[in-house]
Amino acid sequence: MTVLVVLAATLGCTTYTARMNDAGVCYYDGEYDRAREELDELVDSSSNEDIFLFLLERGKIRLACGMYDSAIVDLQAAEQRFDEIEGTTSIGEAFGTALVSDASREYQPVAHEKILLNTYLMISYLGAGDIEGAYVERNRVIRRLSEYIGQIEAEEDPALEVPFARYVSAVMYENEGKLDDARIEYSRVEDSYPEAVPWSPNSHMTELVVLTEMGRAPVMVSREIRGYFAKSSGQTFGYFNLPGDAGQQVYPVSSSMLGDDSGFGTVFTFAFPEYIPMERLALNAYPVVDGVEAGMAVTLDDFEGTAMEAFRRNLMSILIRSAIRTYLQILLQNELDGDVGRIAAAVSKFFSIVETADTRSWQTLPSEMAVFRMEVEPGSHIVQMRYYDRNGTFMAESEEQEIWVQEGKREITWMPGPP
Repeated sequence: MTVLVVLAATLGCTTYTARMNDAGVCYYDGEYDRAREELDELVDSSSNEDIFLFLLERGKIRLACGMYDSAIVDLQAAEQRFDEIEGTTSIGEAFGTALVSDASREYQPVAHEKILLNTYLMISYLGAGDIEGAYVERNRVIRRLSEYIGQIEAEEDPALEVPFARYVSAVMYENEGKLDDARIEYSRVEDSYPEAVPWSPNSHMTELVVLTEMGRAPVMVSREIRGYFAKSSGQTFGYFNLPGDAGQQVYPVSSSMLGDDSGFGTVFTFAFPEYIPMERLALNAYPVVDGVEAGMAVTLDDFEGTAMEAFRRNLMSILIRSAIRTYLQILLQNELDGDVGRIAAAVSKFFSIVETADTRSWQTLPSEMAVFRMEVEPGSHIVQMRYYDRNGTFMAESEEQEIWVQEGKREITWMPGPP
């Protein structure tokens, strides 16, 4: 009966994407205070499994509100917890608890999200005027990048790079006069986005560096897919029909994870997460500096592409784990008999209808990051961003920001943008 209680407790749960909908709409409509209020409610009512992801979302929204100290508190709390639980659940343990939904476990961000977390912390410290704190975060970014790229370097896949983090780090190296370090980071950015990289790192020019977000990150939704397990030539395989894929996807599976084979060949339906790109409205961004439209921002980082590629690489693991969970539920139902069996059958039928996949991801990230850089006179400058759609029609403009640029330094300013 304990297993039935665990299963019943997960019924009717609203997905993370659905819970974030109102806050996301407010955020991308530029209503940052309303978005923050929505997140305040979500943080106050969240479960232990989701609270640090909500703090991550709220920290970024507080950054958009100009609440730099509060943003640092939220982002640091999320970072600390994510570091504590990193790697604490082995693959064996995950499969060993296959009756428990992924969504009921504490959220663990993917590697590039951790790098972005530290990058937004860096920007928060810069906004708060704490240069030393920003340097600490820059060093953490560089360390995480080294560890992360070390795991994928053999595959030489630029889709998993994080140019935004490298670019901000490079600018800070320039301000320190560490030009060799700046060149290293710029060279990695240049591999993907050469137009975003300055001609040469320098420690004497006075420059304004404007970063702006463009579009809305893809979100995960829960889909029902069909599949079954079967043996072929002594090897166990899973056969699945995935959304958007022609034909059947076949993956090898360790038979030891499936208990017995009494359910082999039985087609079952289970919930599976799918990334959905969001409609992109703003295509180009033009910074206005001291009342004059100064040029066009260029693409610096494709957040959407990185998220989609990271998910694709984890797809088999997520798919097999979800399928095994459903398969074990079928075995449990078949093994139970009498009154308990009838209860299990009823719960299982209801469960198959209402269970949803784990749709958690960092949803206040943009689709891409763009950058504009220009030499300016030392002193105060008024900066604003104007956004245009694919037809060149004006869409929206940001609030004006007054930026003080110190002589011989590069001042970074960050702006959230429209969807």
